[in-house]
Amino acid sequence: MINNGRFSFITAPNLDGLLEGGVPIVINGEYLGAVGVSGVKSSEDVQIAKAGIAALTA
Repeated sequence: MINNGRFSFITAPNLDGLLEGGVPIVINGEYLGAVGVSGVKSSEDVQIAKAGIAALTA
C-alpha cells in the first residue's frame, strides 16, 4: 500500500498485529530503522526479523 503512493497508511493508528513481519530497530530509545521479512507465516516472519536484529546487536 505504501509503495503505491498511499502514504496515509503510515499514520494509521494501532498497527500492532496488522503489519506483522516488520520489526523496528530501537537502540537507547532511538529508532534506527527496521527489518522486514515476508515469506512464511506472519508470526514466523516476526521471529526471523527479531533474530536478525539480535544478531546485529550482539
